[in-house]
Amino acid sequence: MPNNQILPNRQKVIARRNQKGFTLIELIISIIIFLIVTSAVYGVMRIAMQSRSAVNQEVPLTKNTRFSLNTIGRDTLNAGFDYPLKNTVKLPDNRVSALLNIPNDFDNTQDIVPPIIAGNNITLNASSNSLTDQVTYLFKDSTFNLVGAAGKQVSQSLSINAASTVGGIDQIVPVAGSTAACSVNDIYVITGNTGSTLGVATEISGGNTIKFANGDPLGFNLSGTAGPLRGITTPASIQRMRMVTYFVSTDGILNRREYANAAATTFVDEPLIYGVENLQIQYILGDGTVSDNPSAGVDGVPGTADDIQANLATVRQIRFTISVRSIELNSAGQPNRVTMTSTFGTRNLGYDPN
Repeated sequence: MPNNQILPNRQKVIARRNQKGFTLIELIISIIIFLIVTSAVYGVMRIAMQSRSAVNQEVPLTKNTRFSLNTIGRDTLNAGFDYPLKNTVKLPDNRVSALLNIPNDFDNTQDIVPPIIAGNNITLNASSNSLTDQVTYLFKDSTFNLVGAAGKQVSQSLSINAASTVGGIDQIVPVAGSTAACSVNDIYVITGNTGSTLGVATEISGGNTIKFANGDPLGFNLSGTAGPLRGITTPASIQRMRMVTYFVSTDGILNRREYANAAATTFVDEPLIYGVENLQIQYILGDGTVSDNPSAGVDGVPGTADDIQANLATVRQIRFTISVRSIELNSAGQPNRVTMTSTFGTRNLGYDPN
């Protein structure tokens, strides 16, 4: 065989011998490094996904909680709007306590009804086994008896004649003679020279008479000379009021309850947020005192002889602390939780937040 043919073959063999590949050890080390890097990247991505999931759950929870507090704040600012102060609004004994499921007072006389009514540790939350607070507000219905040019209308009370009792039912006739602005089941504050009272209209008769019979949906009315309505003297007026309560139901739902106002039922509940574990309310008075229930007196126990219901008219700020948990569970098998605290001024009770 010629030498010129052997030489290229020999060069090919030598070239193949000079080529180097990965050893088994190098391959194992490479695989281990790859697994370490991949595991690290996966761990980071998993943490990021968990964080994103937690944020996705917390954002709506936080948003709903903030919305609920804003709704409470709106009614807190309205509390007492055009409502008679200085302890003039009275109702028959224990009518409000029966409606709101708060302790009765210690006496059997007519009760003072302030524009803010506190309820401390009222409802047992079955989901968290905690006692939650409630609060009730009374304020003017700004849609009642609108007077003025379009776009500039304002609500005005109706001047009325003194109440009379006909057939065992108290009735009021407005001076102007028209009851067009009034409706059955509305709550009214009737104010005169000798004080004020609340009543629920049970009938609008003849276009000029508002009747307040016993057995109204809220249990406020007491017809006849023994009732507070007959004790009010002229000049007098009638104004529609709104009455709302914020409370947590036993199954952990924060509700806004509005009473009467032409509804066919005693009240209408508006659920604001689910999964509420606790709602605590504190009241800051005009002298700076902080109380869980200003009307409970020195002993802090409602329904005892030292109660001062009039203290509720001196509330200048109200602080709400609400704790909420999500319905869905996070990656750790636990619900997400949010706790928020907000303080609102009661501008219609003598406090200007600005």
